[in-house]
Parts: sequence; structure tokens; C-alpha cells
Amino acid sequence: MQSSPIIRFLTSALVAVSVLGGCAKKVEVVDIPEETGPKWGFIDHSGKFVIKPTFRRVKRFTEGLAGADLHARWGFIDREGKFIIERNYEDVQAFSAGYAGVQQGGKWYVINKQGTVVWPSVPLCAELGYPHEVDADAEDHAVIVPYLDDKAHKWGFHDFGPHGKGDINPAYDEVKYFNDGLCPVFNRTLGKWGYINNTGQLVIDYKFDTATAFKNRVAECTMGDDFIWVDKIGTIAVKDKLASITIFHDGLALQQRHGKFIFIKRTGEPAFRKKFRYADNFSEGLAVVQPLKTGKRGFVDSTGEMVIPPVFDDARGFSEQLAAVKVDPERFFKEHNADLSVKGAKTETDKVKTDDAVKTEDVKTDGEKTEGDAKTTDGEGKSDEKSDVKKSDDDSKTTDGDSSKTEGSKKSETSTESDAKKSDKESTSKDSASKETTTKESTVKEGTVKEGSLKESSSKESSSKDATTKSEIKTTGTTETKTEVKTKSKLDAGSEGQTKTVVKTETKPAK
Repeated sequence: MQSSPIIRFLTSALVAVSVLGGCAKKVEVVDIPEETGPKWGFIDHSGKFVIKPTFRRVKRFTEGLAGADLHARWGFIDREGKFIIERNYEDVQAFSAGYAGVQQGGKWYVINKQGTVVWPSVPLCAELGYPHEVDADAEDHAVIVPYLDDKAHKWGFHDFGPHGKGDINPAYDEVKYFNDGLCPVFNRTLGKWGYINNTGQLVIDYKFDTATAFKNRVAECTMGDDFIWVDKIGTIAVKDKLASITIFHDGLALQQRHGKFIFIKRTGEPAFRKKFRYADNFSEGLAVVQPLKTGKRGFVDSTGEMVIPPVFDDARGFSEQLAAVKVDPERFFKEHNADLSVKGAKTETDKVKTDDAVKTEDVKTDGEKTEGDAKTTDGEGKSDEKSDVKKSDDDSKTTDGDSSKTEGSKKSETSTESDAKKSDKESTSKDSASKETTTKESTVKEGTVKEGSLKESSSKESSSKDATTKSEIKTTGTTETKTEVKTKSKLDAGSEGQTKTVVKTETKPAK
């Protein structure tokens, strides 16, 4: 039985598919490994990361966008770190006047902020400058971009129109940028710089060794050893370099002396004493520096104070309030906090808290000591009082004897209770009593008790408690001894309380 043509066709197709399937190679999906090592991110003026370090390379922020390289492909990110223009380029330039240069296939093109190529339609640019306005003060706002022609190997300018004067053919060995309507161009044959307008006409002849773009309608050039200013009609004026308007940034200029960088003022004097291994010009009030004793970079202000610590492997100047910095994120965030301080190290806030705690502890200790001293003083006062009373009793005992015969209040110092067998002790007791009585007698005057070694100030307020008096009369043989013990507490303003005890002894014949 013969098979139908349709069956034979299907059978052949199945065999062919089987053969091809067996010979086909399996396609393996290769995951691109995550890149490790140092990365670039962006910080603000406080030093905190606004965009985390995740990029291999970055450009500065201009017009709200920054070029960023991830996995060897460039795109443009916004201030949140998100790609607004996808990674399709080998290299990029910063946006200027609404345009940016991008490289694809070894050639350069100009794109707008939507990522659309606006020029050229065919590859012809070996290099590309920054798009910029011919004259920022002009009403037409003509935008032009310098480019190096791939075939002529000369620089020319493309005018984006519609307000410009048209393209300028590539005819220059080197060019810079237009400003105030003029642009410096270089003639390699003459070895000199001159200036052209936006029609390509040479308006200031080739005669300068160096030349800058115009700024405030003046360009700074050199002729031999002379530093000169040139105006728009070519008038020359010799100037001091310290008067430069291009080398000074935020009022300070960078200078290198003996391999070290310093900042100088317009007077030529150093702005501050610090020297650096590396430094960049000031921008937005801060400058990237690398101190002499470290391999890291940080930021100083115009007074030389290190306002952002040197903790970065590399750094760029600020632009639109953000600065690009380079760190190894895996290591960096293990060693540093979000505010760039070293983990485990005491911050200024911690130091203040510690100092406050120490002061509080000192106050508590002083308070405890004061309270203890008060108690001790109180105790000593009471002890002294008791001691004085006791001594007065002893004194009254030692005054018994056969001393005075007159009616007056002659004081005696005789001990009637002393034992004859203890004559040595009696002698000692007499001497002690004599000294005590003499001291206390010297403090008694017109009924007012004063301490001989203390003088009271009339300017101080004082208050006294009522004096307490204790009297004792003792008769022995033909004599009568009267002993009065006065205790008086006194409080003086500005001083501690004092307790004084006065003993008065009077001996007369018994009635």
C-alpha cells in the first residue's frame, strides 16, 4: 500500500526537525556578576550621601542630569540616582545649553534631554566639545558646538540654529569656547592664538602665546613673560597675575610651591597656613584637598577648615549642590556612619554628653561632701561644747583652795580635790587651768563675748541665739566658790554657725 504524498511530507518534516534539534547547541544565559571595588556616588554640602556609591564612573551634575557609567555603559541619571537616559553609550559629556555629546561606535553625536540624536545624521566627529551659547547676553541665544572633523582633522563649529549665523567650516588646529561673541582659536603654523567671531572672521590677530575665553568682556592672555588683558577690539593692557579673573575662584587661587598646594588671596599672601598634597579650585565655597599625612581626600572651606573629613579615595568639586566622591562601599560603610564619622569613635555629641555626666557626678560628689562636712562641723561643735563644759567643771574644782582673802572677784587656780600622792598630775592640771582661764578671761569685756582670734565685719548681718547660763556654788571649809558657765550660739551672714562657751569662777569667804 502506497502512502499518500501528504503523509510522506509530514514524515520528512519530522525527521528533519529531529536531526536539527539534535545538532542545535543549547544557549546558556550568562549572568553579569556584580561589580566590586571602589564606586562613585554623590554627597551634599553636609557630607551625607545623596546618591549611593554604585557607579564605575560619573560626570558632574549640569542642568539636573549627570553622566554615569554602570557595567561599562554610560547613561544619564537624575538627582535620585535613576537613569533618565538609558545606558547606550561608550562615553558621554555633561549637558550644556540643553544638549550633550555622546559616543557610539567610536564617533560622537549630539543628543537632547530626551536622548534623541539631533546632529550629525552621519558619523563625522572624531571629537566633540561642549555645546554652548555664542553670547549669553545676546537676545538670539544662538547655540554652537565645536567638533573635530574626522576627515579634515581640523576643528569647526556646528550652529544649531535658527538664531545663529550658520556653521563654521573646520579650519583650526585648536579651539576653545565662545563667550561675549568671540572664541580663541590656534594656528599651529604660527604657534599663536587669535580670536574669531561667530561667522568665522578673525577679529583679533594670531599673536598670543596663551589665550582664554572672554569673561566680563575681557580675555586673559600671555605674550612672552607679560600677563595681559585684551578687550573685544584687541586693546592690550599689561596686568599683574594677582588681578586675574579666571584663576581666582571664590576669591582664592590655587598655587603650587615646592610640590605642595596652597591657596592665595589677591594680595599674593597665603589664604591660610595649611598645605596639601593635592588640591582643586574652589566651587560653591568648598575645595577638594588631600592633606599631607593621608591618602584620602576631603573638603575645606575658604578659611582652611576641613568641613568634610578626608575619607574618600577620590573626589570632585561641587556642582549644583552635589559632589562626586569615590569609596569602596563594602568597606566604607562598615567603618563609617552615615555622617562620615568613624564607627565606635566618640562624636562631638557623645563628648558633650560625657562631659555633662562628669559635671553632674562632680556636683553630686561635692554636695555629698558638703553635707558630710556640715555634719562633721555640727558634731565637732557639739563635742567642743561638751569639752568646754567638762573643762569648766575641772577648772571649778581646781580653783578650790586657800588663795583669795579679798572681797573682790580675784580668780584663783587651786585644786582642792587633788591627791597628795599625785603631785605631778596636780602641777600639770594647774598649768593647764591657768592657761585656759587666762585665755577665757581675755575674751570677757563689758558683758560681750568675743573670740580673740576672730574679727567680725560690721558689714555682715548677724543673728544670735539667747545665751544659756549654768551656775554652781560649792562651799569648802571657809571658802565659797561660784562657777558660771555661759554657752552662746552665733550665726554670722556668709559664714558657718559658731558656738562659744565662757566660764567665770568667783571665790569668796563662806558666810
